[in-house]
Amino acid sequence: MAYCTIRVTDTEKAALEDYAKFVNKSVSEVLRESFFSRLEDEYDIRLADEAYSKYLENPQKKHIDEVMREYGL
Repeated sequence: MAYCTIRVTDTEKAALEDYAKFVNKSVSEVLRESFFSRLEDEYDIRLADEAYSKYLENPQKKHIDEVMREYGL
């Protein structure tokens, strides 16, 4: 397993430790989960922005029923 080191102030460290204790997790778990959640959100936002840009280049409107049929839903 690899390790990463981050630097935080004493106040930030205390806040991390208090929160980790509150949610019954380790500081490592809290940081790992927070980081990957943020990473996933950023990725989703980028994909949505790209899809919207493509839509703006060629806006086509479809009824929701048509889209559902297209995807077999």
